[in-house]
Amino acid sequence: MADDEEPKPTAQWFTDKEGENLGPFNEGGKPHGTGVMKYPPPPVGEDEDELPGDIYEGPMADGVREGKGRYTWSNGAVYEGTYATGRKCGQGTMTLPDKGVYVGQWLDDKMHGPGRFTYGNGDMYQGDFLAGKRHGNGTYHYKSFGCQLVGDWADGSFAKGRWILKDGSIFAGTFAEGLTPVQGTHFFTRPQLMQQGVYRKDGTWAGQGPMAATPEALAAL
Repeated sequence: MADDEEPKPTAQWFTDKEGENLGPFNEGGKPHGTGVMKYPPPPVGEDEDELPGDIYEGPMADGVREGKGRYTWSNGAVYEGTYATGRKCGQGTMTLPDKGVYVGQWLDDKMHGPGRFTYGNGDMYQGDFLAGKRHGNGTYHYKSFGCQLVGDWADGSFAKGRWILKDGSIFAGTFAEGLTPVQGTHFFTRPQLMQQGVYRKDGTWAGQGPMAATPEALAAL
């Protein structure tokens, strides 16, 4: 470092949010116990307003976050939940700057296990996650369209299940990437028509003939 160069700011560990007293620390000088870690503000451009630094409130063990704590990012995002060896792990709630909220299980800093994600646009997914992606059984509600997808997800995409439309129509079958229906059974409410068939590449439905839309058949979709 040059003689005229200022040292880079570092994170500081305090006993409380006011930042009046340092510590607590272990014998090796690492943060250990319950306290508040204040991180330096992120770098900003010449015409940008300075943002506050990140803040962690909670327990640390030998210098890493451990146990139930709260982390607030400079952009307004907040995580409240448990940590293991410095990573989000177990039950926790993440609130994003766009007002999206995830409540559920975490593993290695990623959504993992059962949870509920309410997106900033009002959509909501409730079900299973794997390594940060929708994976397993789950339901996705589209607020603006009034429809929902119920069934099996794989690697973030809807793979198989029911597409329930606002008017009560239902498509039950398989889906390709991009939530594109492929093959299955369609029930149309207005003509009370049920058909098996496929969706063509241009998005039109090719049905194979009417089926009896009995209560039993509808329940099986």
